[in-house]
Amino acid sequence: MNKLTFANIEKSISPERLATYKTDGATNEVALARYIYNIELSKSFYPIINIFEVTLRNSIDNALKKFFDVQDWSDVIPLTETERRMIDEAKIKIVQREQLYSINQLVSELTLGFWVALMGRKYNSQKFRSFMIKNMFHECPSEQKRSAAVQKNLAEIRFLRNRIAHHKRISHWTDLKQKHDLILDFIRWMSQDMHKIAVNNDTFDVVFKSGIAPFERFVREQL
Repeated sequence: MNKLTFANIEKSISPERLATYKTDGATNEVALARYIYNIELSKSFYPIINIFEVTLRNSIDNALKKFFDVQDWSDVIPLTETERRMIDEAKIKIVQREQLYSINQLVSELTLGFWVALMGRKYNSQKFRSFMIKNMFHECPSEQKRSAAVQKNLAEIRFLRNRIAHHKRISHWTDLKQKHDLILDFIRWMSQDMHKIAVNNDTFDVVFKSGIAPFERFVREQL
């Protein structure tokens, strides 16, 4: 790859973003291969993150319906100002789209940040929170079912998900395989059937085991 080609690619990606792949003094070719490898790794996470998010929010929704004995729990659940505002803003967005409001529309509209927040420490004293953990994670080992463990693990998954969503580097994480397995564990704890779907659509292990070599070869031979 000649200097002009790299300069054009660097301009498209941005020097600042590409610089994160060169912090150890890597060559331009290696940095670009790492960037492409990161894309493939991030892409491999999308199926299981999608399944994780959908399963989590609907599991919480079902647990709250059962706890409060209502179909729409949004007005009866005791929330802090932050989460209450998130619900209000989500309802406004639904109305602005000229859609008929329903709890299903609300559940789809609320962000992963909202659902993770419901598991947070600020709700430790709320009975609905302990009810959710007890009734959602059926296959979860007891040591992982403690509030602190659930909160820590969900926060880690959300952090990874947000880095991927914002196209940031994850390929250098030494515990990436463990985080991948943690997502699958959470899906399995909530639903064995959804776990089967997740595993069937999961390509992480193939990409991870192949490593950066295929992308170094592409950069060397094609660019």
